[in-house]
Amino acid sequence: MITYDLRERGSEPIYVFLYKKIRDDILDGHIRPNEKLPSKRTFASNLNVGVNTVANAYDQLLSEGYLYSSEKRGYFATDMQKFHDIKINTSAPRPVLLEEEPDFFMDFRANRINLNNFPISTWNSCMRKAILDGGDNLYKTVPYNGIPQLRNAISSYLYRNKGMSVDPEFIFIGAGTEVLLRKIFELFDPGVGVAMEGIGHKTLAKQAHKLNIRINIIPGDDDGMDTKKLAKSDSSVCYVMPANRFPTGRVIPIKKRLEIFSWAYSDENRFIIEDDYDSEFRYSGRMILPMFAEDTKKRTIYMNTFSKTMVPSLRISYMILPEKLARVYKDTLGFYSCTVSSFEQFALAQFIESGAFERHISRMRNFYRKQRVAILKELLASPIAPKASIEEHNAGTHFLLKIKTHKTKEDIYKEGISKDLHISFFSDYIVEDTDKPGFVTLVINYAAIVPDKIPEVVKRLNEIF
Repeated sequence: MITYDLRERGSEPIYVFLYKKIRDDILDGHIRPNEKLPSKRTFASNLNVGVNTVANAYDQLLSEGYLYSSEKRGYFATDMQKFHDIKINTSAPRPVLLEEEPDFFMDFRANRINLNNFPISTWNSCMRKAILDGGDNLYKTVPYNGIPQLRNAISSYLYRNKGMSVDPEFIFIGAGTEVLLRKIFELFDPGVGVAMEGIGHKTLAKQAHKLNIRINIIPGDDDGMDTKKLAKSDSSVCYVMPANRFPTGRVIPIKKRLEIFSWAYSDENRFIIEDDYDSEFRYSGRMILPMFAEDTKKRTIYMNTFSKTMVPSLRISYMILPEKLARVYKDTLGFYSCTVSSFEQFALAQFIESGAFERHISRMRNFYRKQRVAILKELLASPIAPKASIEEHNAGTHFLLKIKTHKTKEDIYKEGISKDLHISFFSDYIVEDTDKPGFVTLVINYAAIVPDKIPEVVKRLNEIF
């Protein structure tokens, strides 16, 4: 007769304790395959418990397959020999420790910013207002393309600041550019050719490869991709960053834009993806009009994100589809749920509608302008200047620092870590490395530098080289 010491159960219900003990004995082989178990009444009498208690334990074991019953014969242990290595983990789960990235003295990577510049109190007010005013809408299913309030707010902002007249119906909200790009690629046939420059698109190329999208790297010059080679490729989609060819900050001039439009207009199935990343930050001259606003035949898919203009953790991006593609999206991909919560969308809509977003952009534009001047001045006055050249175009929050050195990138990176700097290389953002032997090109992201740390940052860079 099997028996168990019920004092071991602690506060656990008796039937649960019995279920676990019998289950473990079957798995461990202490109760042999096809061994007959005591009847419910006999077992209950032996343990001095109610028959229903044993019945509940047996029923659970039957439902999970550890026991089987035979009419008028009783209960038998299932043959678990082939699963004899199964171990049931009954220990409490260990709590996950908070895993934080190292907090470098300076992190030059592109997606880092100085969080002290974000108007947190204003954003908190917008979140509170979203809770108070959202009502039942906060808990309803989010429309597949995002809540109307945010799409309306974005439409108004684009009209005031970028000269874009956009029907909110064609604006789609998503949790980051990567998510929206995946949706865009799904609008086209598998294996579609996507043309892009080799600059700034390394991550995009990896993502496209996983989606069976063929990437055609089109070489170019300072003005952009070679449109003659674009025409000779079998591409149906062309991906460009006309206002800021990250991380160089170069602009695609009007002549090259017209050539790209000409390529797209020559076939009704060709489209342009315009990534307007960092376009809000231009420090001289007039605003660069998006290609979307110049497109007379509605072939441009426009993309932008709030992750850089606000904070990286706010994974909200948006795209604007031409009417033709918007209808296709609704018919074929409209079953997808929007990937951004209604709460965040309501808060962001309030942030834009109140004018806080435009005021924040204006402040950051002035801040980055001063940052750029300060770090360039410090670099040009430092010992590194004679063996370095700088490429910057009064745009974005980055510039390129090309340095003459025989050190390898691996050694430079390690020395940077030893000096509490996270070095970012130009090759991190391009498909093919263009640095010649004896030279290395760094991407200097000055958005994340605390102003009074600029001299020390430059001093540590000099120590590396």
